Amino acid sequence: MAHSHDTVDWAELGPDLITDAEVNAPMVDQALEWLARRVPRADLALDVGSGPGIAACRLAQLLPGATVLAADGAAPLLALARERAARLGLGERVVTREVKLPDGLADLPRADLIWVSGVAHHLPDPAAGVRAFAGLLRPGGVLALREGGLPLQYLPPAADGGLAARITVVDQALSRDHAHPMGAVVAPRSWPELLAEAGLAEVRSRSFLLDLPAPLPGPARRHLARTLRRTRELLADHLSAGDRARLEVLADPDHPEGVLHRPDVFLLRATTVHTAVRG
Repeated sequence: MAHSHDTVDWAELGPDLITDAEVNAPMVDQALEWLARRVPRADLALDVGSGPGIAACRLAQLLPGATVLAADGAAPLLALARERAARLGLGERVVTREVKLPDGLADLPRADLIWVSGVAHHLPDPAAGVRAFAGLLRPGGVLALREGGLPLQYLPPAADGGLAARITVVDQALSRDHAHPMGAVVAPRSWPELLAEAGLAEVRSRSFLLDLPAPLPGPARRHLARTLRRTRELLADHLSAGDRARLEVLADPDHPEGVLHRPDVFLLRATTVHTAVRG
């Protein structure tokens, strides 16, 4: 979704990010397990744009012989990553580093696995970013970009009334026009093409599914309500009055038709991971 991180209070947002990551964990874990099988003897893995460290800690569990470096530009989120690692008994193998992207990439060490989740499309020049990530790979190392997938579905067709599809159309149009800061370079090519152009081999893409049927548990409902509130805030000027009103009802914690209370709410989405290997 088209959005900006310029004024985010990461300390305040951190707990919500943890909940969101835990809700999506069944989907992301599939991707991380797939990657771990490809680099079973990894010595160092990087999680670039790690946030509160959910993926970094999971990688440390899946790669027992590896150190995992969680790199992020938000110090409050790195503190949460350290707390999580310590709580899971991973404190000696999950380390953190505050890094501002894209300039700070040059200061990161070379690694056997680099996980970049939802970060590459935010870079001023995505193609240059992919080349920089590729340059951090050791021979035989794997770069994994989690980008794209299938839009979120959460209501049966009769209840949705086409709302999710209309939101997707608006969001994709805004992402094409406005996702990058002024002066940024919008990459006209796909992620697999950018990986190949960065000199990497064995380019592959694989998608992973999140399928949480109704009735949803509380954390997933709260995650969805936050998502819908943010959708309404970000897209308010581009949605019809009817769609804005519908989103307001769905996100309302007290409304009986809101997603916190409806018995028919589910979560269904897919995420795509694009990978390539340094020869």
